[in-house]
Amino acid sequence: EEYGFDWPSNYCEEIHRGYLVKHHRKQSKFIPRWTELNGDYGRSPKLKKLVRKGIPRQFRFHVWMEISGARAKMEANPNLYESLVVKCAEKTYRGISTETDEKNLVCIGLDIPRTFPEHPGFREAVVRNNCQDILMAFCLHRPEVGYCQGLNFLVGTLLLATQHPDGELRAEECFWLLLALIEMLPRYHTSDMTGIERDCRVLEAYFNKKVPRTWAHFASFRLPVQLFAVKWFVCLFVDVLPFHTLLHVWDCLFYEGPKILFRVAVYQLILHKEQIRALHDESQLAMYLKNNFCWDPRAWDDYEYMKQVFRRTGRMSKERLEKMRNA
Repeated sequence: EEYGFDWPSNYCEEIHRGYLVKHHRKQSKFIPRWTELNGDYGRSPKLKKLVRKGIPRQFRFHVWMEISGARAKMEANPNLYESLVVKCAEKTYRGISTETDEKNLVCIGLDIPRTFPEHPGFREAVVRNNCQDILMAFCLHRPEVGYCQGLNFLVGTLLLATQHPDGELRAEECFWLLLALIEMLPRYHTSDMTGIERDCRVLEAYFNKKVPRTWAHFASFRLPVQLFAVKWFVCLFVDVLPFHTLLHVWDCLFYEGPKILFRVAVYQLILHKEQIRALHDESQLAMYLKNNFCWDPRAWDDYEYMKQVFRRTGRMSKERLEKMRNA
């Protein structure tokens, strides 16, 4: 497909052909509007509306860097990334790595081959090396977070999404975008994952409010939402949505913040509410929730998918989210 992944087993050529026609029509409509901005990506109602429609691929890297604050931080800290990469290499070469350094390196070394193994780009040493450099530099820069499983998928997604048209990887910029994501999601990727636990409780309340019948059925089995939500939140829906739809979600995430995660999560549950309510065996329901949300054909049309996310999940302000988190 467009970003180099194999087609999923439930791929339908007819659905994809229809999507491509719609995609090209939408692109021809929105690209001139992005061009008119002339690189001015300051926050405004106009920009928010455009971001919600999805950022065209040729603008995405530049827009993400601006709206996330990553470019400003990178320019305020020139050569920081390079110095961190050099420091990591020196510590390994001179044998002065700490026990934590060694643990992070081992975990990262195990996880990188598991990062999009079906993608041809991630079979290349240059991509894997860049992924390792970013993750080790992050661990050195943010030792209180360190390495957490799932960060490899965030970095892999950033590398693919921001790749230069000539194939060049933008490792330094991905490092700063990773920092922006982690700062947006406090204690999501720490060893105690208290941020995830807190937001799973928020999702329970939101699930109950927006899909009460499905929630009541789900709750009757006393299954935790963590069963499916931990992966969603840790990996920010990587391996759950088609890659182009995932990037559309991340467009909105970078602009609007973590409330987008809850709206997407609830819409996923809305999409599957009939199937969830039809299952009356705990083990079958658990298996369905763990395995059957991935690459749903109904998520292939990212424009329609995100339109329904905003239409059917209700408004959630940052203030409302913080109130629910602190309840």
